[in-house]
Amino acid sequence: MTESEYPWRDESLLRDLYWEQELSTTEIADKLGCTQQTVSKWMQRLDIPRRDPREAAPNRRRHPAVFTDRGYVICASNYRGTTDSVGIHRLVMVAERGFDAVADKHVHHKNGVRWDNRPENLELLSRAEHADRHDFGTEIRPSDDEWDRSDRDRDDRGRFK
Repeated sequence: MTESEYPWRDESLLRDLYWEQELSTTEIADKLGCTQQTVSKWMQRLDIPRRDPREAAPNRRRHPAVFTDRGYVICASNYRGTTDSVGIHRLVMVAERGFDAVADKHVHHKNGVRWDNRPENLELLSRAEHADRHDFGTEIRPSDDEWDRSDRDRDDRGRFK
């Protein structure tokens, strides 16, 4: 078999398509009539370095906002292996009222829709006021110490069953 019958084995062609024309391995496979796995395998065999994943997928969403399993939208940041997150509703209220006004308050969604973070749907409440709005009595949730002392069974991720 000749090189022309297996164009994915041609190092200069692969380098040109991948680095000069900036095609993805899937696009190269379509152009050469093979699978993406074949292109990847031959790039590896021929020691053709790969682009950074962010460069290879320039249209990928890069923002850190995600939905939690409880319906809130949060923004998460990972710095040196430590992940911190904050609810978008809290960020909106900081933008509207300032950090000091929000620092010791709960942000309540007036219409109950946790992803509706329009300023007009949010209000600042004390912990007790927020608990009262949700009919939790005086507590929104137990403190961390109370969670730790609880006798309830937990699943393998530490959540209550």
